[in-house]
Amino acid sequence: MATKRAASSISRLELRARDLRWRCEPNGLGFDTTAELETRRNIIGQDRALQAIRLGLTLRSPGYNIFVSGLTGVGKLTAIRSELEGMDLSRSDLKDICYVHNFHDPDSPVCLMLKRGQAIVLKNRLLDLLRTVTEVLPVAIQSEPFKRKQATIADDIKRRRDELQRALEHDVAKQGFSVVEMDFGNYSRPEIVPLVANEPVPIERLPSLLAQGKIPQGDYDRIQGAYPSLSRRLDDTMVQLRELQRELDHRTAELEKSQLAPVIDDALGRIGEEIKHEKVQAFLSKLRYYILDHLPLFAVPRPEAERRRAVLPFRVNVLVDNTGRTEAPVVIETSPNYTNVFGVIERFAGPDGDASTDHTAIRGGSLLNANGGFLVLNLVDIFEEPMVWSALKRALKSQRHAIRGFDSLLIMPISSIKPEPIELDIKVILIGDAWSYHMLYDWDEDFRTIFKVKADFDTVMENNPVNRKKYGKFVRMMCATEKLPDFHKSAVAAVIEEGVRWAGRRDKISTRFSDVGDLVRESAHWARRKNGKNGKAVLAEHVLTAVKERRRRTGLVEDRMQELYEDGVILLDLDGSKIGQVNALAVYDVGDHVFGRPSRITAETGVGRTGVINIERESDMSGRIHNKGMLILEGYLRRMYAQDKPITVSASLCFEQGYGVVDGDSASCAEMYALLSSLAFVALRQDIAVTGSMNQKGEVQPIGGVNEKIEGFFDVCRAKGLTKKQGVMIPAINVPDLMLRHDVVEAVNKKHFHIYAVSSIDEGIEVLSGKPAGRWLPPRGFQSGTMHYLVDQGLRHFHDRLRDAEDGVAEVEKKTKVVEKPAAPEKDVPPQPPKKKRKDKAKARRR
Repeated sequence: MATKRAASSISRLELRARDLRWRCEPNGLGFDTTAELETRRNIIGQDRALQAIRLGLTLRSPGYNIFVSGLTGVGKLTAIRSELEGMDLSRSDLKDICYVHNFHDPDSPVCLMLKRGQAIVLKNRLLDLLRTVTEVLPVAIQSEPFKRKQATIADDIKRRRDELQRALEHDVAKQGFSVVEMDFGNYSRPEIVPLVANEPVPIERLPSLLAQGKIPQGDYDRIQGAYPSLSRRLDDTMVQLRELQRELDHRTAELEKSQLAPVIDDALGRIGEEIKHEKVQAFLSKLRYYILDHLPLFAVPRPEAERRRAVLPFRVNVLVDNTGRTEAPVVIETSPNYTNVFGVIERFAGPDGDASTDHTAIRGGSLLNANGGFLVLNLVDIFEEPMVWSALKRALKSQRHAIRGFDSLLIMPISSIKPEPIELDIKVILIGDAWSYHMLYDWDEDFRTIFKVKADFDTVMENNPVNRKKYGKFVRMMCATEKLPDFHKSAVAAVIEEGVRWAGRRDKISTRFSDVGDLVRESAHWARRKNGKNGKAVLAEHVLTAVKERRRRTGLVEDRMQELYEDGVILLDLDGSKIGQVNALAVYDVGDHVFGRPSRITAETGVGRTGVINIERESDMSGRIHNKGMLILEGYLRRMYAQDKPITVSASLCFEQGYGVVDGDSASCAEMYALLSSLAFVALRQDIAVTGSMNQKGEVQPIGGVNEKIEGFFDVCRAKGLTKKQGVMIPAINVPDLMLRHDVVEAVNKKHFHIYAVSSIDEGIEVLSGKPAGRWLPPRGFQSGTMHYLVDQGLRHFHDRLRDAEDGVAEVEKKTKVVEKPAAPEKDVPPQPPKKKRKDKAKARRR
């Protein structure tokens, strides 16, 4: 009778085949093939994230940049592109950005932000002006009117120069001197020398001529007296001649200016009328003075280096040209290194090897190209590049960007130009993940002020008819864009079922459409291989083939581990019963493949006070969550069995043949069953594997990877041979998560494999031991013969044995107690023990 009651109790916990997998009804999709559906691209299942993106895109206030969070494959970049394509990007206030020469400080180029299209106009007009200057000036100075005016000026200066020279020569000759040209290497200048016998003689030779008697003393004295005043007269004349030369140069330059100024003023005036901008007007005014003050630079051909410096003020460096653009720019930067994002100042190598730079060497980056629009960046790519994150924050906080040479970021920067900062009007969209968002939000004070909009992408959506039809539209869109064969409704249903499995719950569907897209492509591939290129639709069998082949491609580790079970390398009992031993289930994640496999958990108990020892923790192979599960297990023991006595036991729990770190609490139920079995000395079934976590109340809690765990144990059992008694025990709360493989469902349907769903430790222990768990009936205790009764008796047995052992040790210690002897007296004093003590000692011996 007890066996029948136990079987009846277990059968109520067993799941039927229809409970193991949700099935998508193809006829409920509303189409026969995807050819009947529209091909419009839609973002599916991300309404919350899309609303956040729309807010960030339309709200132009500072700081409302967007952080897009979510796992890879949920369509973050696709959603951003779709929203940008769907919104009105029209802008009539886009600005061109260019740099021009700074006449006051050439190392600080001036930034001009002009209306769209004006930067390139300014550049072309100044090049035209440069051609005008270099072409008109030589022609003007070669014209007959210019030559006549120039000759008049030259004749006037020459006449005045000749008058000065004649006057000087007359006064010098009058006093017996002459003006001669004296050579000093490559330099010559006029000098006044005395005439001796009508021959010019240097003033330094006069003393020697006087000593030789070739010159009278009176002439010598006269010459020495007249020479200083004549030298001063020569110096004054030379100054006047230099002034005349400067006057000639000035009058010639003024003549040249008078000839070219009308042409320059006319050209600059037209530019000023065409580009009405305050900074442009100031620049043109300074350019006019520069041209008129440096006309000789343009009159004759110059060496390349000199010509480059001369024409530099005419050069306009256009960084951003929005000519013809009517919409805000959208830039998706896929390689966000510092130079690509923020620009750089290049250097020119001169003939002598020296490096130089100027405003024409400034290069813009994607930050400026997206000015007035949107810049999309990937957070992981940014963190891989040095100094990009700090520079991006600085630009977004100040709404200004100063382009710097990359060498200026070094520890010992090289001297370079410092361009004027550029005003920014930009919206940055940063793509990352949830962990990065929370880390930056908590630890970076600037992050929360510059990224105020978070668009969080979910990995699942509701499993309802509307979303299932959206899945069909997604498949249709892929078939249209990638020229794939149409999908039959049964194939779409199979894709939806796989999406539900990826979501991990029957009431949800996965939104990781990169994975869904891969499944669609691979299903179409297998359909083409089977059907050829005859245009037949993809069927459900092709989808199942794609799923099977993907599992085979990525399942090398799983297959190698399966071989260890089949060869008996990993010890596992799949039938019979054993004390203190349970088969638990674990999930292995190797990146692109997730699978489940069983492992043996054993428990050993004995007399002692050490409590429950987690061997994994003692060997530093246990994670924090697993350690927490062990503490919960101890709490359950105290709740159930320590209400009327202390728990005095030494127990050890171990994952056998486990050589990696164990984490998670999904094995806490299995550990509890093994421990109770050892305490009660009751054998547990080895043909049922266990998964589930527990709380201190004995309730079984949900776990992850339930499908993979069941399938992993099924594969091992099938390889060893199904006994039709094997099965898995899972938490009842995980039943809505079941989306098992078709072969597992078929085996359950044929009663070759069994799945039990339990809600408490009591139900689980009944399945594994065949004994009722039992209830506490005060004041007698647990019901006799039940599992809890046997566990309680086992704990009482350990407690009594420990008490007896401790009492025995105490008795032995009491009988063998040693009386401490008094210290030996000094040698000169004979020992004299008190008589009373000797009497007491004698009485003790008699007793």
